[in-house]
Amino acid sequence: MTIKIDHRICIRQLNKKLQAGYPFLKIEFSDRPHGEGEQTKKGHWYDIGFKLFDIAKKKEVGFVSLQPWHKVGQVEELFKTRFGLYPQIFRRENDKWIQTAGTDVFTLDEQNEIGKKTVEKNNGSYWIEREILL
Repeated sequence: MTIKIDHRICIRQLNKKLQAGYPFLKIEFSDRPHGEGEQTKKGHWYDIGFKLFDIAKKKEVGFVSLQPWHKVGQVEELFKTRFGLYPQIFRRENDKWIQTAGTDVFTLDEQNEIGKKTVEKNNGSYWIEREILL
């Protein structure tokens, strides 16, 4: 998947494109960087309506290629070095979103699959419990 980064794209649109291929992942942006394997603890999370050019340190049009074999840490580093953006990828875990910080060495595909399994496992147990109660 290739995503064009220009003056028009906002965080919401970027997430729509990301979630078309990886429905159990999302990306958020902070005003402070974090190291590989670290969570973003301090700083400000930008609202999904912010345009990437408004928060980028390097305002240049470019493309980001996201492949299933790319590690999460690589994707975050790409945004940082190419555009001066500080992203954090999140994975769906049951009914909440968690930072993938401790698992930056996993690929986008692996992260998405982990999210899918936790959601399916949670939903599956709900239906089993529901059937028992009925």
